[in-house]
Amino acid sequence: MSRTAKKIVSDAEELRQLEALARSKKSEFRLVERARMVLACLAGEPVCAVADRFQTSTNTVIAWRDRFEQLGVCGLTDMPRSGRPAHYAAEFRESVLQLLGMPPPAGQGYWNGVTIAKTLQVSDDAVSRLLRKEGIQLRQQRNVETNLALAQNPSPA
Repeated sequence: MSRTAKKIVSDAEELRQLEALARSKKSEFRLVERARMVLACLAGEPVCAVADRFQTSTNTVIAWRDRFEQLGVCGLTDMPRSGRPAHYAAEFRESVLQLLGMPPPAGQGYWNGVTIAKTLQVSDDAVSRLLRKEGIQLRQQRNVETNLALAQNPSPA
């Protein structure tokens, strides 16, 4: 005897959100595809047919169907991943910004990443990553106040 797929149900609001997401031209493709998989499951299609249509495994279809059943439409987004924890904390950021507010060492016209790293006794790569993240460009002809203002109020990317 063949197994039948687990039936899932959705209320009208979730169904409307799924259909909008499945038709979306501006959303991420993986979200659109997941919404289409769930809509096919809601329509009663067998899991193996859905998997064949989307050229994926049956386990993938089942996983997204179950996540939708548990969490709704927001369950179709990726879960946060652990990743490597940040090595430098907020104190590091504050010390770099505070150092940029001070005059550069004697013989230099401006701060550079290597000088900041040597002064704080940290990696110059960490300093350059922080400066890039904050939008601070030391070689650009800006005054210190502009750089610090950019670091305090970064523009949305």
